[in-house]
Amino acid sequence: MFYLERLPCPILVTDCNGYVKHSNLDFKKLAGAAVAEDMNHYFPPASRIFLQTHAWPMLLKNGEFNELYLQLLAADEQHIPVMANARISEADGEREVLWLFFVAKDRQRFEAELLKARSQAQETAAQLAKANLALQHANAQLTEYAVEIRSEAEQFAQLSHTDPLTALGNRRALSQQVEQWVGASSAQALGSLLLIDVDFFKKINDNFGHNEGDRVLTELAKQLLKSVRTQDTVVRYGGEEFAIWSPLSDSDAATCIARRVHEQVAQIRLEGRQITVSIGFTTQSHQGQTAEHYLAQLLTEADAALYQAKAEGRNRSVCYR
Repeated sequence: MFYLERLPCPILVTDCNGYVKHSNLDFKKLAGAAVAEDMNHYFPPASRIFLQTHAWPMLLKNGEFNELYLQLLAADEQHIPVMANARISEADGEREVLWLFFVAKDRQRFEAELLKARSQAQETAAQLAKANLALQHANAQLTEYAVEIRSEAEQFAQLSHTDPLTALGNRRALSQQVEQWVGASSAQALGSLLLIDVDFFKKINDNFGHNEGDRVLTELAKQLLKSVRTQDTVVRYGGEEFAIWSPLSDSDAATCIARRVHEQVAQIRLEGRQITVSIGFTTQSHQGQTAEHYLAQLLTEADAALYQAKAEGRNRSVCYR
């Protein structure tokens, strides 16, 4: 990770459990050269508690945080005030966390020096021209840094394809699967998309609480996986709505999948009562469309069929016609 040494601040890279993977020279100078397996080694007790109770939950929920005040523990046990920024990225198929630290006292000193330099630059036109040249040079360096950081940022933008609650794929995973299939299949090949919505899910949350609602969604995810073929993809599309992408599947095959979904979902119980779902599905060939337009068409048609299933009384499947 050569680029870490080129970033103008202390950098620490860990996994999502806080185990240290890399650190740059600036960080080693700041926190001491000793190598630690656990990042907690670099923080005093108060900051460790803050990391566990506030920083890590925010990071795992949002994928990043900015400008949190912490203290680093130097080799001589001195507490160094820092502003911390962190972001989760994916590298070589593994999630890791990039931590950037800015020493608070250095930041204040830099701002004071900047004000002084600005005042001096106003004294004479020659000084202003000289400062402008220096600024152009600094801007060129920042542009070079930005190119490198942009490449890393693009990796950060590739957020996890997994829904954290159910461990199913998310919308991005669905788009990826459809895109791969469209690129590899003939224009006449059939694919089916099923949208599954939990009936009266709001009442479950209102009457039994969100924890119980989350349990229902988790159990539903397991039952959906039991209902499909190995080549099918099950995703949590949003809220209480799930989707099944079934490539090389005609309407009869999609009907069988929908029937199995109802059978499996019937095994989920909530205070002795069955959970039911409504299903809308459609079967189409992509006919040479782009994956984006093809998926949009499938979603529109499946959603219309799902709306019809709910209008007809829920707990049923409707095929788009």
